[in-house]
Amino acid sequence: MRAENAELYEANTGLHCVATIPVASDQSDSFSQYVESILELAELCKPVNGFEWQKKLALCLDGEPGRILREQIPRIDLRRQGAYFTSFRLAKRVAAAAVSQTITPKVCDPACGAGDLLLAVARKLPLQPNFQDTLGEWGRLLSGFDISGQFVRLTKARLILLAAKRHKIRPPFDSSLPLDPFPNIKIGNSLTPLRHMSNIDVTIMNPPFGYATAPADCDWASGRVNAAALFVDRVIRDTPKGSRIVAILPDVLRSGSRYVTWRELTRVSGSVLCEKPLGLFDKWTDVDVYLFHFEKGLNLDKYCVGYPPDQATYGVGKRFSVHVGPVVPHRHAETGPYAPYINARSLPSWGELTTIKTKRQFTGPLFEPPFVCVKRTSRPDSGHRAIATLVRSNKPVAVENHLVVLLPKDGKIQTCRKLMCRLVSPKTDRWLNARLRCRHLTTSAISEMPWWYKP
Repeated sequence: MRAENAELYEANTGLHCVATIPVASDQSDSFSQYVESILELAELCKPVNGFEWQKKLALCLDGEPGRILREQIPRIDLRRQGAYFTSFRLAKRVAAAAVSQTITPKVCDPACGAGDLLLAVARKLPLQPNFQDTLGEWGRLLSGFDISGQFVRLTKARLILLAAKRHKIRPPFDSSLPLDPFPNIKIGNSLTPLRHMSNIDVTIMNPPFGYATAPADCDWASGRVNAAALFVDRVIRDTPKGSRIVAILPDVLRSGSRYVTWRELTRVSGSVLCEKPLGLFDKWTDVDVYLFHFEKGLNLDKYCVGYPPDQATYGVGKRFSVHVGPVVPHRHAETGPYAPYINARSLPSWGELTTIKTKRQFTGPLFEPPFVCVKRTSRPDSGHRAIATLVRSNKPVAVENHLVVLLPKDGKIQTCRKLMCRLVSPKTDRWLNARLRCRHLTTSAISEMPWWYKP
């Protein structure tokens, strides 16, 4: 592989990122021979006795690609590249969340590798009256992408063999197979814009856990980040509203401080239906993972997520403009005119502040009272999430960065008091805990908080 392609492989591959790892030619030939044997088997044209057929099917369908590569490539190299192979146990968890008994969705795996997740989904799809019709229906419902042509072919062959197994047929198969039963499983780079994802109902993936450089349009990080986060970000951007993501992700995305902004932006884009820790990925891998189940767009246009519409019909943002305090003490030099100054430590919780004794120099924007300040940091399990103070002094105020400022659009102090009653309500706490689990409140979450009829 040419050196300039190394990062592309690193960023876009899971099982198939072994292309970036030096492998002895005899080892590479061994895996290529395995792939070719599966492709030949999937042609279903040569007679095979029953015992040999069942043995070959088992080797093909039950994790054999991952086993062969683990034997050929040192574990330290696999870990460096984030190349982990989805176990049957985890693939089954993904498929159970992706496919229900009542709905048969269109499913895409944008990092399909050898196709383990697609096979798990196909095991749950209904059979058609005959083998050819089943392949046709699966070909319509299943799609996937991988930058390795070898793995794309392997995925298609394994799906053909799974269909044959479920129909209980074995070679030689009399009728001719379609030239390409799975035209929507293709070679492709899934970190580029995915126009082909516009009609997908569910995206399934076990993306690579290695590190890649964030693209220029990434609005939550720069530099080297976990590639799995980039995959989720790309899919959220390119799939339609109402579509779902079911993924196995490294636990650092769920709990790591570096990915707070990624989590916040993800929640702004929809609703996280499940974040279930699963422990170690498998017995060969010391990476903890979790099941991520997400539906795009549920929170984009709804202010009262999880509540009947007779309790609230619009959000706080209709009555207040919401801003983050602009003063960053360690960054902004004290120059310019003096102004009253407040920070998170100086505010009485749930009180009214009429006199501000602290002053500082600041050349940036000031806020004209009356307004409500909310502390940006709070724990989901610490009681009130939006701890507020009504500021009603008589001079423009400089506000520290750990506070969110809510300015009443009508300029009335009574509107601020009505907001305080709603912020202290247990309804607001429950809504915010459902809306975001991270410690930092976002301006979008506060703007979308329901304006309850009865606090």
